[in-house]
Amino acid sequence: MLYLLGIFTLLELDIVMLVSLCIIAMNEGDAIAGLINSVAQQTLLSDGFEFEFVIVSNGSTDNTVLVARDALEDSFGKSDVRCQVHDIDIAGKARSWNLAVHSLLDPTAQIMLFMDADIDLIDENVMSDMVNKLMADESLSAVSGWPVKDIAKKAEKSLIDNFSLKISSQTTPLHSINGSLYVGRAEVFRKIWIPVPTPGEDGFLSAMLHTEGFSQSAAMDCVQRMDRPTHYFEAHSISGFFVHEQRMTVGTTVNGWICEKFWARNSTNHVGPIIYDLNENDPEWVDKLVSEKVAGKLWALPPRLLTWRLYNLRHIGFIQAIKRAPFSIVATLLNIWPCVQANRALKRRGSANIW
Repeated sequence: MLYLLGIFTLLELDIVMLVSLCIIAMNEGDAIAGLINSVAQQTLLSDGFEFEFVIVSNGSTDNTVLVARDALEDSFGKSDVRCQVHDIDIAGKARSWNLAVHSLLDPTAQIMLFMDADIDLIDENVMSDMVNKLMADESLSAVSGWPVKDIAKKAEKSLIDNFSLKISSQTTPLHSINGSLYVGRAEVFRKIWIPVPTPGEDGFLSAMLHTEGFSQSAAMDCVQRMDRPTHYFEAHSISGFFVHEQRMTVGTTVNGWICEKFWARNSTNHVGPIIYDLNENDPEWVDKLVSEKVAGKLWALPPRLLTWRLYNLRHIGFIQAIKRAPFSIVATLLNIWPCVQANRALKRRGSANIW
């Protein structure tokens, strides 16, 4: 209620809310113009907000920056949207997120919306629906998009296509950030610093939101996924699937170890400033943590990462579990090799940079 009253106060004072749109991209010269044009068609842009559109190219070696600048000029050159493109030499999405939130985006913005450069928005109402959902519920810190593999658009799907879609439909979390598209309250994001490097920064961001920076018990409902699909992403090839699963496994493991570190502090204060200090004063702190966790171990991965898809069959009802079981069993078997590769990767120095 207080948040809604704040909105009404802004309206009474004729103060327009500022929304920061941000794309963090690396070597997305082939895709980014399409998304920029799609954003220009979104109904959100006519919803009475002010906007800035910031592109952060981090470590790109292709023409991402030039393409982004041309696309912004073509799509927004005659509009009131303030556009910027930043060319950052050092790669790393976590590092770029910190830079965007704390330095590049307008410090007066009330809402921040992040998206990957290679997604395809499902319709022109996606961004407006996400922002409206966030603003309608004062208990929400962020709203996540609902990603769908692009093969869902195929008129005729192969057996592999159907299997892939079935598996992904079972693993879309309801209360976690999906890093490809999400919107959040700027005041909440500005409390947060993400460890550098962090593979799969959206997992750690979710944990920070759920726990108010590891200062209180997890409140999952502060993040909600949209109740309808919002965007398509490119489905992986068979070989790409194994690479992706290995990266996800490394990311989940490292994020888990980082979260354990901060839970162990039993802090009553948000740990954002602590993470900032670690990033600034001990740039290798994440690698050191990983090294400590894998030292002397033949198998370093938490066992649950081998069987989590079977674990998800619990508490969904007997009939549903029977229907899902064949897919979950096959997916679990397919996940064994990526887990073996992830375990090897974690034993190598710098594994946190795998993202």
